[in-house]
Amino acid sequence: MADKNGGEKFCPDCGAHRPVEDFTRDRRRRDGLAFYCRDHARRRLRASKERRQGPPKRRFALDRHVPDGHKWCPDCDAVKPLADFPKTSATKSGRHSYCRPCHNARGRASLDKIGGSRTYHLKRRYGITAEDADAMLAAQDGRCAICRAAPAAHIDHDHDTGRVRQLLCFGCNGGLGQFKDDPATLRAAARYVEGHRAGPTRADEPEAGERVLRAPRGSGDPGGLAVRGRAAGCSHRDVVRARVAAVIASLDRPPPH
Repeated sequence: MADKNGGEKFCPDCGAHRPVEDFTRDRRRRDGLAFYCRDHARRRLRASKERRQGPPKRRFALDRHVPDGHKWCPDCDAVKPLADFPKTSATKSGRHSYCRPCHNARGRASLDKIGGSRTYHLKRRYGITAEDADAMLAAQDGRCAICRAAPAAHIDHDHDTGRVRQLLCFGCNGGLGQFKDDPATLRAAARYVEGHRAGPTRADEPEAGERVLRAPRGSGDPGGLAVRGRAAGCSHRDVVRARVAAVIASLDRPPPH
């Protein structure tokens, strides 16, 4: 109620007492004044009208006409040709709700809000920020974690768990992908390269305790061919040819009964 002595009334939206002159008259109330001050009464009336009329797109449809082949942009409040709206498969019309300038402005605002496009992509794909990536790069002195020579320009992560490992160069990162991150295959490839540098006789010799990648059963025992071929003084190419011939011969054999 109004304070008769002080000429003030409390407004619940303001949370404070205001002069009675700030309230409109309302004969239905005991003190003859509206429940809310003029400012908040107007705000409540406007909000109630917007709720009744619906969202901006619906309100626009009530009092404006959009010609065929055109679309209204809520941000710039303009009717533009459909070609001015970016394409998308997410809406029935096949176009975004906002024209290109407004769409781009909204995109820039969103990126600025989360820290830029770099952080957006890093966060979405790897779960880290641009600051996290920069800290990793500094810890590695800007070099690849594997070869320690080329610039570290790619984020390496575990494809099974999604956990980020370290930063790699283009070559090392692509190499891990080609070998499907399989340690046994990578070790076999290392033995292969080292063996051929020292001579073909070491290429098939695994290190102690390592899993050996063998040919399937029934392939003609290519490992035995390699040993016998080397003992007979055959070249590496001859051994490979003998292995291929053994595999083909095994395919021609009738199945065991």
